[in-house]
Amino acid sequence: MDREDKNINAAVRVSQVHNIDEEKLKFKINVGMGAEITNHGEYSFDLPPLTDLCNSNEYNQAIVRLDQIVISPLSRDIGGVAINNANPVWTDRFTTGIGVAAVKIAVPNVLLTMSIPSRQSGLTSNNNGNNNRQYGQLYYKYQELIPCFWEWRGNYEGIQTTNNGPPPVAVGNSYAIRHKPNSDNGVLCANPFGSRINFSFILGQDVEENQNKLYLTDINDVALPRNDITDISMQLTIILVPNK
Repeated sequence: MDREDKNINAAVRVSQVHNIDEEKLKFKINVGMGAEITNHGEYSFDLPPLTDLCNSNEYNQAIVRLDQIVISPLSRDIGGVAINNANPVWTDRFTTGIGVAAVKIAVPNVLLTMSIPSRQSGLTSNNNGNNNRQYGQLYYKYQELIPCFWEWRGNYEGIQTTNNGPPPVAVGNSYAIRHKPNSDNGVLCANPFGSRINFSFILGQDVEENQNKLYLTDINDVALPRNDITDISMQLTIILVPNK
């Protein structure tokens, strides 16, 4: 085989052929959610059928994949009106004791749970690794583990770093949680089009207490339950799967 043949074969190996019928089954969905203060960790969005195929009885299943999610405190300056939630912490809506709200829930991760039915997704949780004290299971819903590592994003006025130096004001609202799953092929779910999708964040260790929806609040908030200041952006890929 001469050098020219090798180059031709290499070009063939890296080429990608798109099948138009297959591409029509693939959809990219972007969801933006600025919480109302009374959401208290419970969110939803409508997902209408984008084409006739989405509403077809020939496609009752779909592969759902989280491409990326960004979670941050709702902080911005719009028309000179500042929304400056400077000290975000994770919390839940439930109170402990008399007149005391649970605050400052330190979590390394949260579990994104959606109302999209799926028999291919599940969670089991034990108490401190003690197999004799299993909390329970949570199955049949789409789930994704979200690591809670904060990244610099600019403050509420959009100010970024200057002269390659540190952030000018390193307060909590200058950071966001960003997660992009690595090589995730998604999970088989029911066709979600034509429905309202409910979703929330929970503690993976609280599978039996999954009503404890987590959300961001300002640590200085004195409301009971504390106000929800969570700002969420996520991108989903949904691929319809034909019935057999």
